[in-house]
Amino acid sequence: MYRSCLTNLHICKANCCKNGVWVDAQEAQEIERLVLASPELADLHGKVLWSEEDEDPDYFPSGKGVGTALQTPDGPCIFLGSDYKCRIYKFRPHFCADYPMMHPVASSTKPILIDNMFESMPECIYHDMLRATQKSIEEEKAEAGKASSS
Repeated sequence: MYRSCLTNLHICKANCCKNGVWVDAQEAQEIERLVLASPELADLHGKVLWSEEDEDPDYFPSGKGVGTALQTPDGPCIFLGSDYKCRIYKFRPHFCADYPMMHPVASSTKPILIDNMFESMPECIYHDMLRATQKSIEEEKAEAGKASSS
């Protein structure tokens, strides 16, 4: 049976959220606007939500990215709740929504990758995702082989 992140949080404790994420600066502004408009996130109002800045026009559409702030120097992401769930899930960063899929820069010809950051952690759904992707690639190759031999 497929294990989703939500059903696995009690085991992995949202380890992928430990270090926060990088977000396009414009996306960060929208997230901050939504946080400030959310009464249930009042404890975040007035807090620093973004920690670092990086200029990278190849990776961030606006040319600049920012990192999410951490709750302590050792993490986790400021938006992670004590129940290991994302408190801004409805408007979480695109990176988080797509994770563990990793999109290469726009100018790259490389396909989408699966982040292997937690390869050594069998409790992470990375392993399910990787197996499903490999199975899909193998099935696609088999279908292509059948089509070419016809």
